[in-house]
Amino acid sequence: MRKFLLSTSALAGAALLSSAAIADVNISGTVEWEMISGDTDNAATNGTSMSMADEINIDFTNKTDSGLTITFNADLNAGTGGVDDNSMSISGGFGKITVGNTDGVADAMAIDGKDLVAEEHGMSGTLNTLNTIKQDTGSQLDGNDNKVTYMLPAMGGFSAGVSFADSGANTSTDTTSFGAQYSMEANGAAITIGYTNETEENATEDKDATTIGAKVVMNGITFVANTMSYEASTEEQSGQSFGVAYTLPSGLSLGFATVTVEDDGATQTGEEFTANHYEAAYSIASGLSAVVTVSDYDYKIGTGSANASNTADSGTISSFMLKAAF
Repeated sequence: MRKFLLSTSALAGAALLSSAAIADVNISGTVEWEMISGDTDNAATNGTSMSMADEINIDFTNKTDSGLTITFNADLNAGTGGVDDNSMSISGGFGKITVGNTDGVADAMAIDGKDLVAEEHGMSGTLNTLNTIKQDTGSQLDGNDNKVTYMLPAMGGFSAGVSFADSGANTSTDTTSFGAQYSMEANGAAITIGYTNETEENATEDKDATTIGAKVVMNGITFVANTMSYEASTEEQSGQSFGVAYTLPSGLSLGFATVTVEDDGATQTGEEFTANHYEAAYSIASGLSAVVTVSDYDYKIGTGSANASNTADSGTISSFMLKAAF
C-alpha cells in the first residue's frame, strides 16, 4: 500500500512540475514551388529555372500568473536546415520586448508599395553585388541579426518602437532603428501612416535610411505610396514606390507595384533602377494557392566615376508558383 502511495505521489508531483512548464505550441509550415522564366540581359537570370522554398514555424506561448506573455519563435528553413528567425518576446502592460535574430521595428513599420505583390523579381543577387542601387523602398538596414527591440503599448491608433543591434566586440557598426505608425478611419477608409529611421555606425561615415509611407484601404482596394532615402559614404539614393491591390469575390487577387530608385552620390551620379511588378493570385482551396507574377525592370549605370565597373541590365522575369500553407 505504501509503495502504491509513493508511486501516486511521485506521479502527481511530476504532473504538477510538468504542467508549470507546459506552453501553448503552434506549428505551421509553408511550401512554395516556383517555375521562373527570364528574358534579360544577364546570363544569371536569362532562361528558365525552378526553385523550392519551404519553412517550418514553431511558436511557444506561455502566460505567467503576473500577466506576462512569454513567446519563443523559431523559423526553420526546411530545405537547407538553417534558421531564419530565432527570438523570444515578453509582453505586458509595459509594451513588448523582443530579443534574438529577427527583424526589428524598421522592417515591421516601413510601408512599402512593393509589399502589395508577394513574389516580385529583379536583378540577380550576383549582379547586384556590383550594382549598389537599391531595388525597393522599404527598410534598408534592418536584417535578421541579433538585436533587442522595444515596442510601446498601443495608444489609440499610435504605435512606436526602437531596435538596437550590436555588431559585436571590437566593431563599430552597431545599428539603431526607430519606427512609428498611426492608424485612423476617415470617410469609410482605413488609413495608416508610417515612418522609420535607421542608422548604422561606420568609421568613415554612418549609413542612414528613412522611409515615409501611407496605406489606404477602401471598398476592398488597398493603395500604398512611400518614399525612401539612403545615404552612405558614396551613396545618396532616393526612391519612390506605389502599389495597388484588389481581391475579387471569386478569390482572385490582383496586385501592381512600381518602384523607382536613383543615386546622386559623388561617384554614383545617374545610377537608376526602375521596375513594374504585376501579380495575380488565386485561392484554389483552403491553404493552397497559385500565383502568377511578371516583373519588368531596367537598370542604368549612370555617369559617376564608380559606375564604370557596373553592368547595365534590363528584362522581364515571369513566374508561376504553387503555395501551400499548413
